[in-house]
Amino acid sequence: MTSGAGGVQSLLPFDRAEFRGRVARVLSEVTARGAGLLLVDQIDSLAYLTGYSHSGARYQAALISPSGAVTLLVRSADQVGARRQAAADAFVTFDDHEDEIALLARLIRDSGEPVLAVETDSHFLTIQRYERIQAEMPGLTFVDFGKVIWEHRLIKSPAEIEALRRACAIADAAVQAGTDAISVGRSEREPAIATYREAIKLGADNGRVAVFGYGSTVANMHGRLGERIMQAGELYFIEAVPQVNGYSGRIARPMAVGHVSDRHRRIADRIVQIQDEFIAAMVPGAISGEIDRVARETMLREGLKKTYPQVSAYTLGYHAVPRTSDHTRIFMPNETWALEPNMVFHVIHYSEGMPFSETVLVTENGPVRLTQTPREIAVR
Repeated sequence: MTSGAGGVQSLLPFDRAEFRGRVARVLSEVTARGAGLLLVDQIDSLAYLTGYSHSGARYQAALISPSGAVTLLVRSADQVGARRQAAADAFVTFDDHEDEIALLARLIRDSGEPVLAVETDSHFLTIQRYERIQAEMPGLTFVDFGKVIWEHRLIKSPAEIEALRRACAIADAAVQAGTDAISVGRSEREPAIATYREAIKLGADNGRVAVFGYGSTVANMHGRLGERIMQAGELYFIEAVPQVNGYSGRIARPMAVGHVSDRHRRIADRIVQIQDEFIAAMVPGAISGEIDRVARETMLREGLKKTYPQVSAYTLGYHAVPRTSDHTRIFMPNETWALEPNMVFHVIHYSEGMPFSETVLVTENGPVRLTQTPREIAVR
């Protein structure tokens, strides 16, 4: 076990001042809830408050004291990366044969704080781990801190928006590369290869940079690639989801192999028209459920969809395992929350296997599309 920041060169994704500001704002809510110490263990939350992310193979966490000091509990095998990535004041490491929960309980005990705020919605603070901490410290009081950090993440800083702009530029280029690899007689995997190659070349830092659909899987927005050879008249789609510093830009476009039918072109054009109305309504103060109905009711009324069980838009920002999407804010008919400046959303609408989606930033002056690929069905 080792502790201390050491002399490792920092590779923080944002300025330390940005992380300090985030910690201070979150700590004000810790105090308001009567807690003295905050336990952070969701990877998204760790990245937001410290810059550090990990694979999720072992439990890792941060303890944040009332003074704002951050202590990271880190797997020894990950410590080099942690020391380079994290805006932390101290590092405590454990080897793989050690009990990290017992070590965490000791750190909590040594803090002298009797009330601990925990992310009750965490995927990593399992029931077993929670009960272990209770057993190690029977006098400790727990305070619910679920959803709090997710809510703080909704309003993006200028640095976060810049990361999203970069991710969107990569998404646009990746979709274009994938589109240009579509051709009659080629494997359905070739557009995927081209999309991934372009995204990684341009700086995407995630391994899963796109979702694809072709042939029998095209109607399933989360289908899998097979071994088919592309045939004239069939549909293909690419949804690019590259990340920069963990922040995901997203765009989806449909393509037709060889030629497109008049019917499919009409449907594609109509989806774009409806989505343009949806995006235009995304102004500060607008109510999400009312915006949702702009697309949902029209598409159902016109027969573009027989049923509409899914969201029409959702929060975009930092993404980490195990979540691939952030539904802190979603657009559904029953949602009553209002849009605010510097929120960012993935807006997606589709019919008959033809998706159109954009990354949209809400500004004081209205919505801005961060993705710029032409809004049409491409024919290759």
